[in-house]
Amino acid sequence: MKNKKRNLIISCTLLVIIVGVYFLIPKEKEEIEDTETKVNTNGFLTLMLEQDDGTYQESSSSIWPTSGYIYNNILSKCENGGKLIWNNELKTITLKTDKSDKCYVYFDRYISPIVNSVTVTNTSTSSISVSVNASGGTNNVATYYYSINNGSYTNSSSNTKTFTGLSKGTTYTIKVYVKDTNGVDSAVKTTSAETESEIFLADVCSNGTNLATCIKNYYNEAGQEMSSMYYHTSSLSNSAVDNSYRYTGASPNNYVCFGSDTATCLSDNLYRIIGVFDSEVKLIKSTSYGDYVWSTNFVYPLGLYSNLWSTSDIRSTLNITFLNTINSTWQNKIATHTWKVGGMTTANGFLNGAQTAYNYEVGISSSNTTDNMKIGLMYVSDYYYGSTNAYWSYPGWNSGGNDYSLATDKNWLYLGSDEWTISKNSGQTDLVYGILSNGCVRDTLGIYAEYKIRPTFYLTSSTTYVGGSGTSSDPIRIN
Repeated sequence: MKNKKRNLIISCTLLVIIVGVYFLIPKEKEEIEDTETKVNTNGFLTLMLEQDDGTYQESSSSIWPTSGYIYNNILSKCENGGKLIWNNELKTITLKTDKSDKCYVYFDRYISPIVNSVTVTNTSTSSISVSVNASGGTNNVATYYYSINNGSYTNSSSNTKTFTGLSKGTTYTIKVYVKDTNGVDSAVKTTSAETESEIFLADVCSNGTNLATCIKNYYNEAGQEMSSMYYHTSSLSNSAVDNSYRYTGASPNNYVCFGSDTATCLSDNLYRIIGVFDSEVKLIKSTSYGDYVWSTNFVYPLGLYSNLWSTSDIRSTLNITFLNTINSTWQNKIATHTWKVGGMTTANGFLNGAQTAYNYEVGISSSNTTDNMKIGLMYVSDYYYGSTNAYWSYPGWNSGGNDYSLATDKNWLYLGSDEWTISKNSGQTDLVYGILSNGCVRDTLGIYAEYKIRPTFYLTSSTTYVGGSGTSSDPIRIN
């Protein structure tokens, strides 16, 4: 039967015994047996090193030279046709032969380029950037070669490289080598780096960036799950379809320090971002401002309290009493906004889902009744969309129990107390929507009763980001 070729790999890292000038496997005259071929390895490799005068001499070294020399693939050959293959990365010789052979391995004097270091300069959830410090030897460095996770090398004239399209929270192996102007390679330098498992607003935004743009970019970079935001387009089921970016879930990192520049933001100055609406960022106070009646405006001869926002006690409480607790510098950061205050009916307000409430409260089916002011309260639809989207089809209240009382631990806007919203029941003269302590939404006859309020407002569209990650201990700072 025809002999099969046998590959022998001789590595510089293996212990090699020298007899004369030949490299041997540890046992003299050891035979490596294949199914049909026996190869005698006794004395088959001779190492030849170039001298200062350009001649070559046999070397008794037991390892391949790793510096000051390069492999000469033209002179290196075997007497009986064996083929030598040099692996510069592993520093190994592979001999392909089907018979006993004697081979000569030549190395030329040459100072190869060297990769001194590979430094990881930046990581994100989907990218890793590195910077390479390399030095030329006999010739200058010409090209840099990069590989990640043992993939194919790509080359560049730049000593920096960014690997993109990576998985978050994953460790990657990065290999780099350089080639000089003579086409000689350096040894391979290996390092490892891990992509970020979480990304914060501060990783995306920089001081001076428009805040609304900053938050949108954060969503685009971090994604829906990590940012705890939904982008309300027509492709999102049960959404507001207003192209808003709204924070959602149990505890998003959406805190803002408003009204103070102190190093530690006091709890009274902590606000949270409801979302981005066009170019404006909408905030709500993170804690209650107190218990207030919605209205004491008594209508004669009906004998009822009026649910008109324009004549309500709460409007003046927010836009006079509360607003005056804020100094003029910070007041100027609050936009005078056109608020929809016409309200909605019982059927649309709390007996239906979030999208219906939004449409009739502020959307395409809403009343033309508006009020231009700085401070208001959250809408019923703001509260609905604060929960995860699994509940957006749920009514605010349902006698059967499948309502927003099930979403209290999935909705950061749930306060745990009875709380007013800005919207009235448009089918009645004395009903206003409130969020109850159990998480449900109802209209109530008690508009003269005291419920908690949280001032809500829109920042001016020129507001810029200064710093902060959005956590309660490191809130977003604005200009």
